[in-house]
Amino acid sequence: MRQEPTENGRGLKLHPDELVRLAPRLKPYLHRPSPTWPELVDAADWLRHDLDVSKPLWGEACLAMGREQAAIALAVVSTKDTAHFRTTPGGYFHGMVAKAKAGELNLDRTLWAIRRAAQPRSLDLMLPSVSPAARRGPARSREDWGSNCT
Repeated sequence: MRQEPTENGRGLKLHPDELVRLAPRLKPYLHRPSPTWPELVDAADWLRHDLDVSKPLWGEACLAMGREQAAIALAVVSTKDTAHFRTTPGGYFHGMVAKAKAGELNLDRTLWAIRRAAQPRSLDLMLPSVSPAARRGPARSREDWGSNCT
């Protein structure tokens, strides 16, 4: 069942500014720093050329998942390193469109992964480093384990 587009990425909790922050390859195609969803869709239509996504495939994506989610999916593709793709970014996007048609595309999880990857690692730096031996605890003899060990 197809939902109507909304101003928040068709049900995804995502603001246009956040998408631009997560997918900076959209920036050159935007006319202002705080875009609207229609402006992001237009930017994604220009970005598709860089990713070898054909106009027919872009149209198919817009019909299958709606214009905003198609723009989000294309932005996701733009965040991937070229080594990530088996063939091309366009081929990867084609797979996303096929999943959307089958009702199997989950952009929420993908966006959360991109958000986590974009977060600074400062929390990890604040935690003390613990060696594997310290994680196991003190060494124990066989007698310490009780009668269950043979």
